[in-house]
Amino acid sequence: MMQTLKPPLVSVVIVNYNGLHFLGPCLTSLERLHYPRERYEVILVDNASSDGSIPYVRTQFPWVTIVRNAANLGFAGGNNAGIRAAKGAYLALLNNDTRVDRDWLAALVEVCEADPLVGACTSKILLMKDRLRLRLETDAFTPSGLGVSADSRELGVIVEQAAVRSGDAARPVDFVEGFYGEELVGERRYRWSSGRAILGLPISPDDRALSLVLSVSNPRPSGAPTAPVSLWVGEERIAQFDAAFEPRTYEVPLAEAILRQARQVIQNAGSLLLPDGSGRDRGALVRNGQQSFEENHGQYDRTEEVFALCGAAVLLRRTMLDDVGLLDDEFFMYYEDTDLAWRARLRGWKIMYAPGAVVRHVHCGSSIEWSPLFTFHVLRNRLAMLLKDAPAGMAAREWRQFLLSLLIQGMKLSAHCARGGGRRVTPLWQDVGVRARVARSLMMSLPGLYRKRRTIRGAARVGDEAIMRWICDPDRTVYPSRSKKIT
Repeated sequence: MMQTLKPPLVSVVIVNYNGLHFLGPCLTSLERLHYPRERYEVILVDNASSDGSIPYVRTQFPWVTIVRNAANLGFAGGNNAGIRAAKGAYLALLNNDTRVDRDWLAALVEVCEADPLVGACTSKILLMKDRLRLRLETDAFTPSGLGVSADSRELGVIVEQAAVRSGDAARPVDFVEGFYGEELVGERRYRWSSGRAILGLPISPDDRALSLVLSVSNPRPSGAPTAPVSLWVGEERIAQFDAAFEPRTYEVPLAEAILRQARQVIQNAGSLLLPDGSGRDRGALVRNGQQSFEENHGQYDRTEEVFALCGAAVLLRRTMLDDVGLLDDEFFMYYEDTDLAWRARLRGWKIMYAPGAVVRHVHCGSSIEWSPLFTFHVLRNRLAMLLKDAPAGMAAREWRQFLLSLLIQGMKLSAHCARGGGRRVTPLWQDVGVRARVARSLMMSLPGLYRKRRTIRGAARVGDEAIMRWICDPDRTVYPSRSKKIT
């Protein structure tokens, strides 16, 4: 808790688009904050919802100020509308699919008040559901060792379906480690395990009766008709079966005592800058093309400076926004937060992380990760951000890489069509279509992006060397030393 007699006024801005099912828990958590009630306001910006969100909030949470947009302005445009209507010296941006801890706001304000150069303070964001680590063990083989192919991977069994069943609902699981990337043969999607692999099962604190549904097969060429599979939670084996050549589906009950072993999962503890200019959640791990998140073991329990903020739950200083500008309205969703952080850093502002500001978040609750819409905005806005903010060499390199990837994918599609494939390879058609849309959008935006670049780079107080020191290894989640030379 803060020790000041009169805490600063804070405006909490929540953008909503057909998120009625999220609003009750989110607004209820804000009602219970350990922060003087007269010192914060909550502004709900509604982006032309059609699900009854506005009548619900007016009835159930009459103390919330509503800003009603005539159209869906996206995350950036919606937040900017809320910021313009806000009265606070600080602006807290909060996703509608979150629940905040009682000390969340006080922890953010305390860090910002301690240093006038702090332009933003980002939260410790945990996934809404905890994770139960389930270990899959089986006999492994190497195709190259058997002389059947050049594949040198250590392979276990094929997993086609993995979900936690709760009544009639199914929750997808995370392939945390020991699994290879997803493979596609016709309409069949699957991934190989190694001999020892970890599944992450999403568990809520109030879960009582769940089961794991697992579809497994053993198409190995070694002649063995089955492969023994054991499932473990900690030191307890909870299931054992023999995987056959053809896929079989197994349903494994998960006792309440097993569920209690689930652990918190970190989605974001500040954001990283990678060598290609992309951002990544500090807490995210990417292995074999599959993203998962770290469990919370206290590894991010220190207040510290980070490269960028996460727009899902962040406190912004109004004077910083007056200095660098609001979120870029042309970033409909995604990368608007990293772009703001980059612009703030070029002006000399600090971005801090407050571990005491804990938020629970439904990751991608308002969008579908790696859907065509998601992919378009991520690809487009990363490149737009670099064209605005980054050193010329980095921006040019990534633009060339993108155009080359579009050319290569287009050639693959042409070859596929020449073989009479038509539109049957949906992922390839979608990928080329999305990349073509990105290229067209950016080409049309180039004059405006160039003008923004001249303004941003011309007003910079900090050189590129200081920014580039934040670049980190994509296989790690720790920052490099700030004192190292940039070569």
